[in-house]
Amino acid sequence: MQQYIVIKDHASNYPDPIILQKGQEVRYGREDTQFPYWIFCKSVSTSKEGWVPKQILTSSDNHDIAKVIENYSAHELTVTQGEILWGLKHLNDWTY
Repeated sequence: MQQYIVIKDHASNYPDPIILQKGQEVRYGREDTQFPYWIFCKSVSTSKEGWVPKQILTSSDNHDIAKVIENYSAHELTVTQGEILWGLKHLNDWTY
């Protein structure tokens, strides 16, 4: 795990994030042009929408449906300068 120290306050922009379980189906949307490998998806079962790493999705079928291959939460932290955080995983320029 990597340790990080927050250098600037940040309030989450996504108070109701998309949360997916392995095996869930999503409607596979557009890929972000600023942050490659992030796909805007909509959960088939909950209708929640959000950005999902392309690497945790199967290829989409003829109806633009893909399956999630690992649990995922788009929960974004609200943090205060000086806080110490531990990064569990780094993917597509973002840290979990």
